[in-house]
Amino acid sequence: LEEAARKAREGESLRKRLVEEDYVIPYADNTNVGPRQTPLWTPEKLDEAGKKAGEAQAWARKARLGELKKDPYEALAVEGELRAYSVLAAITVALGYGNATPAALKLIGLENDTLLDFLQIPAVALLVAAIGSAVVNGVVIAPPKKRSSFVWGVKGLMGGPLAVRQLQELGDLKTVGEIEAQ
Repeated sequence: LEEAARKAREGESLRKRLVEEDYVIPYADNTNVGPRQTPLWTPEKLDEAGKKAGEAQAWARKARLGELKKDPYEALAVEGELRAYSVLAAITVALGYGNATPAALKLIGLENDTLLDFLQIPAVALLVAAIGSAVVNGVVIAPPKKRSSFVWGVKGLMGGPLAVRQLQELGDLKTVGEIEAQ
């Protein structure tokens, strides 16, 4: 009690100081002063910076000339006739090999195993054509034309012989530099 009266007379706080009150945020005291953020620009340094910027721009221009031109056919998109072919092939395979096909045939009154075998023939033909088209597109036709083997392989798998025809109709993919040189 005497201690409290003494602190009150001297104007000191009666409560203890918290640790948070004595905490100093790092780097708030300006003792960690680093180098100047803006260098001293001299004519020589400006010339050197301009030369480096010019070299970077020349390198970027050269890299851009070597890039292949953007072509909408190089997108991995199955559209138009390729999509129609893939839907037709999927329906045919589903009819030929689906577990519900015998029940559906029985429902409409066609209980014939020969008919089921007959439905499997076009399904196999379409599957073989799709796999063959994927191989032909991805391995044989696309690389000499500088086209993506993966994209055209997938298009061949989905679009079958129609994708092969589409790729054969396309010309070689040219670089930006070859196009600008013409």
